[in-house]
Amino acid sequence: MEKLKKKMGRDEGHSFNRWDIFSILISFLALTLFFIIPPPSGLSHNGWLMIGILVMAIILWITTPIPIAVTGLLIMVMQPLVGVEAAEDVFHSFGNQAVFFLIGVFILAAAIEKHGLHRRIALKFLSMFEKSPRMFTFGIMISSAFLSFIMPTHGVAALLLPIVASILVAMKAIPKQSNFGKVSMLAVAYGCSIGSLGTPIGGARNVLTIGILANEGIKISFFEWMKYSMPVVFIAIPTVWVILQVVFPLEVEGISEAKKEIEEQVGRMGGISRNEIIVSAILSVTVLLWVFFSSPKYMGLAVISLIGSMLLFFTGSISWEDVEKRVPWGIILLYGGAITLGVGMNNTGAGAWIANAMLDVAGNNVYLVILFLIMLTVILTNVMSNVGAVATLLPIGLGVAAGFSNISPLLSSMVVALSGGLAFMFVISTPGNAIAYSSGYFSTRDLMKAGSIVNLACIAIIFAIAVIYWRGVLGI
Repeated sequence: MEKLKKKMGRDEGHSFNRWDIFSILISFLALTLFFIIPPPSGLSHNGWLMIGILVMAIILWITTPIPIAVTGLLIMVMQPLVGVEAAEDVFHSFGNQAVFFLIGVFILAAAIEKHGLHRRIALKFLSMFEKSPRMFTFGIMISSAFLSFIMPTHGVAALLLPIVASILVAMKAIPKQSNFGKVSMLAVAYGCSIGSLGTPIGGARNVLTIGILANEGIKISFFEWMKYSMPVVFIAIPTVWVILQVVFPLEVEGISEAKKEIEEQVGRMGGISRNEIIVSAILSVTVLLWVFFSSPKYMGLAVISLIGSMLLFFTGSISWEDVEKRVPWGIILLYGGAITLGVGMNNTGAGAWIANAMLDVAGNNVYLVILFLIMLTVILTNVMSNVGAVATLLPIGLGVAAGFSNISPLLSSMVVALSGGLAFMFVISTPGNAIAYSSGYFSTRDLMKAGSIVNLACIAIIFAIAVIYWRGVLGI
């Protein structure tokens, strides 16, 4: 959690440098230009100003002169300040159920981390793939993906890094030289990213998407999200694993040292504790409720999430001090701001206008429009925060749906949400990439080399599933 907190903000005592000041000035200058330049034909003045706020946010999210959570707050402040939306409407949008769902999820993740339950799960998974070096790297990817179903990816990467690193040391894998070391660490990063697509818990952008769709009157349950996303996960994991084996052929043949290291780590953990059992039970009940009772006609995702988190307090499994230390509160502000951005873009017609401009480029070819939306999201998510990229493009995706009868709001939103997780090329793209890179086992060139191929493969996977499976399921 600490790594994400640092990513959401700046270290204590940070002072602005010239680039920070320049970035802030450019962002506000960009917004000022939208005041001065008259809106183009077909777009209202408020819609034009809303696009200006969007551009300002993009500049600040990419350059990060201020914490990205503060940019989320700035989005909310600027809307009533420039007269685009009334303050009460903006803050009403902030009170979306997605925000409270996220609070509950972070509290659950904090309990899992506090009692080391995630470490035991990871070691158990890795012990199932000890037969060969190739299967071991596959096990790392499967472990990363599975854990990312139930906790934030940065936490999964932070958990697996020391486990995998200790195994690589035992096998005498040389950093930046050993292909086994490169594949093992890249499997951590890429497994986290792919696994985060699978459930609403896995990726914060998933919660954001559910919240924005809820404002459009489209309710997505936990099980429905999995129905749309799991085919992507099931196809992407083996595909990406094969790509890593081809790009970095493994040089090791035996894995006896790795097996020994795993057995020693499991032995050091001892028997499962009472608190681990309680947290496991609460997590299991919460997930079952999400799967079967998250429909709006029952309790909804947010209520179940908060029930699960409160049970942790009633059983003494977690304290409020634990929550204060482990929950990245800044990300809550970011989501709230991003949701108000989406609502404002939709209410002012700005999203529909951008979508129409995109449609003019893509023409009337529905397949080209979907592919264009996927590629645009992937490009953006590789150079800025996943959540920021999805927050930027969801309103545009909804605009595409409004202007194209063959694309539903749900389909366009799922395209953006899942494509927003395909950040494989740069260290800055995701916390998982940065954490895995910190191990020293692969270089930025290695990440770029593998990530560019993986990105292309995953673009093809999402495109195929969107035009074949999602459109078929939705009856379009």
